[in-house]
Amino acid sequence: MSAEVAGPAAAPAPLPDRSPPGPSPLLRFPQPPSWWRPWGVIVLDALIAVGCAAFDTSLRSTFAEGQLHSVLPQGWATWLTVVAALTLVLRRRFPLVVVAVITGGLLLGAGSVLATGVAYYSLARHTPRLRTVFIAAPTGLLLVLGVTALHLRQHDPHHGSTGQQPVLFVLAGLLTVVLPVLNGLYPRTPRQPWWWQSRRAMLFDSLLVLLFPLANPVALVSGLSNRNDDDLPVPVPVLIVLVMVQGLGVLWRRRHPDVLAAVAVLLIPLVTPHFSILPVSLYALAKYGASRRNLLIGSGAAAMVVIGWAMYDTRFQTDALVPISIVLVVPSVVVPVLFGMYRGARRSLLVSLQDRADRLEREQHLLASQARMEERTRIAREMHDVVSHRVSLMVVHAGALEAGAGGTEVSADTGRLIGDMGRQALNELRQVLGVLRVDDGDQRVPLSPQPTPDDLATLVEESRAAGMQVAFDVIGEPSAADSTVQPTLYRVLQEGLTNAHKHAGKAPARVEVRYQKDAVRVIVENEAPDGPVTSLLPSGGHGLVGLGERVTVLGGTFEAGALENGGFRITATVPLR
Repeated sequence: MSAEVAGPAAAPAPLPDRSPPGPSPLLRFPQPPSWWRPWGVIVLDALIAVGCAAFDTSLRSTFAEGQLHSVLPQGWATWLTVVAALTLVLRRRFPLVVVAVITGGLLLGAGSVLATGVAYYSLARHTPRLRTVFIAAPTGLLLVLGVTALHLRQHDPHHGSTGQQPVLFVLAGLLTVVLPVLNGLYPRTPRQPWWWQSRRAMLFDSLLVLLFPLANPVALVSGLSNRNDDDLPVPVPVLIVLVMVQGLGVLWRRRHPDVLAAVAVLLIPLVTPHFSILPVSLYALAKYGASRRNLLIGSGAAAMVVIGWAMYDTRFQTDALVPISIVLVVPSVVVPVLFGMYRGARRSLLVSLQDRADRLEREQHLLASQARMEERTRIAREMHDVVSHRVSLMVVHAGALEAGAGGTEVSADTGRLIGDMGRQALNELRQVLGVLRVDDGDQRVPLSPQPTPDDLATLVEESRAAGMQVAFDVIGEPSAADSTVQPTLYRVLQEGLTNAHKHAGKAPARVEVRYQKDAVRVIVENEAPDGPVTSLLPSGGHGLVGLGERVTVLGGTFEAGALENGGFRITATVPLR
């Protein structure tokens, strides 16, 4: 009965977790010392509140009574400005309440300009839920723009010009709400918020929504004095609402570009191409859309709708329809689609390159882990083969020395043999462990001489010296074996004799080395022991597995198993190169 032994495949180790522990470095902030909390924070907020109250009061005092819109008298409005600014002391604990108080003060006529910016920054920075920020901030922005419009209307006769009103609208929205909110959101938003890939993409889309759609109603309202109501397809309030609604849809341009493009095309007859988000939607469809068919349909429908709008507009003459159509279609359809396709192709290329780099990195880690496992297996096999045979013979000789058989002369010879074997085991073990101590810049490893056919006879003589009867036969010319085969033959014979010492004691054994034309065959066989073996040599069960790995790596076959008469046989056939 025989058992085929093959070397087990080294299982790749799991990839190490390379994600940074804890929060991202962008989310870490230096903590103030313990003495600064909480009194230091309270003092800081009090200073901010007093500074905002002083600034807003001095700014309001520069205007005469009646120049600013207010439902309260000048004195009451000034005191309301101070009270609203002083509520900033509670900006960390109750940010939403502070924003409501200051915004309400603006509606009543308080001039809390700086306090408004600080309040909306605190709202974005200290509110637990981002949903509250995204609801309260646009609402506050609309109220601030409305209050700004009231102040400009009240101040316009003294100002003397209406050309700067759109600029003042934009500055008021940016300085009081938009920039403070974005500054407060930046350090607290996650790396991948909602459907955006990064915080930068989220902030960019937010700025696009705040600047693009809200600037159009202001420009439309400021230019209504030069246009008739008959020129507009819908009333002015409806037009403003439609422009703002389609502008808010830009937030979903990365997630639902098909829906956004369809809405933009359908709203062109109502909002006219001048106030449409058609270029932005087609650019998003070309860059983020998953279907080229939808891009073709959307761009074609957009071009047809734009040309149809130009045909039915009474301001355009028939002979000028073709150049007008070209002028409208090229910047609103052709250019955004081409630029979006270019950006989409570049984005896909970068994603594919990143995926390829990640895959190569994973494969490199797998190969490194597999190489480490193979090296560990090889070192364990070498150490087992080096130490096991020498120590087994030392234990056998030590047992004979302990029994005191043969007198003083035999004891001296046995002690000398034990010393020689111990030194040989240490030298061979030093050769194996020396590989582990080699640096990258120093490849000089002390090498021991490779086993020769004469060393096989030395192994047999060592076993005979330990009291075992070993019949040793060599068939064929050993010169045919190359240098890669001899170490494997040496280890097979070494492990076979070691197993015989462990499990059969001094039972007779037979060793046969047959050098054939294209292979070498080694047989190590021992008879059944006469009685229980008293050597008490430990056995880990890895020796035969290691031999099977050595032989199969060289393309040979290895068999080990018990015989019918109670003995044991090891057979290894190694091909010659």
